[in-house]
Amino acid sequence: MKLKARVFSCLLALTLGLSGLCAPASAAKYSNLTFTDKAGNQVTYLDQQYQDIAELPIGTQIILTGMPDYNAAYSDGTYNYVGFNTDKGTWYIRLGSYSVDALKEIVPDDGSITEFTACGTYVGLLAANNLPVVDIAAGQALVFNEQAGGDAVHTLADDLPYYQKQIDDARAAQAAAEAAAAAQAAKEAEFTSRGLPYVEYTPTGRTVWIPTHGGTKYHSHSGCSNMINPQKVDLGYAEARGFGACKRCY
Repeated sequence: MKLKARVFSCLLALTLGLSGLCAPASAAKYSNLTFTDKAGNQVTYLDQQYQDIAELPIGTQIILTGMPDYNAAYSDGTYNYVGFNTDKGTWYIRLGSYSVDALKEIVPDDGSITEFTACGTYVGLLAANNLPVVDIAAGQALVFNEQAGGDAVHTLADDLPYYQKQIDDARAAQAAAEAAAAAQAAKEAEFTSRGLPYVEYTPTGRTVWIPTHGGTKYHSHSGCSNMINPQKVDLGYAEARGFGACKRCY
């Protein structure tokens, strides 16, 4: 009898372990929600009931309530995905080409949002792990903020590209700033490697010779005024350093 009980317990554990693909654990927060899409069409999302995910036709509009698992982000090279712990077990959210960071702008991972209701389209199973996927790139999201005391509605076809552009612009600005800093460092190194202090100057395309052991004049050739170890520089640099034209050679 004890052996049979152990076997039954193991089978029960196995059944529960597959619950993400079988019967949902509970009903969604909303039984149905209707929104107007960007084309002006009314789209109704339902709390779809199923015993097995195979019963759910691809293309079904579905409501899922839970929280994203940002530690379970994934990309197949075409779409970006993130794990979604829902009232119907473990799903994945498909974000289209938008990044997980864009979703974080809507559902932050700082604890301020305690519930996320996704209205999207069932698109089948994720090839990487056979978990069901809801595409929300053109759907709706309701995020519950306990301090605000209610759900805020996000039209994802507008909000995801909006936040993605902000993220892309910020990354581009950072990349440009880093490139400018690297270029500036290279400019400065060009002078410091020659033992010259760097100063900001406007290049003129004309070169002159300046003394490095005293003197306040720039020259048209290195042999003027018996200079020791003169350096060839742009005229703009010489003038920015305070050098004036030599009356002998200019």
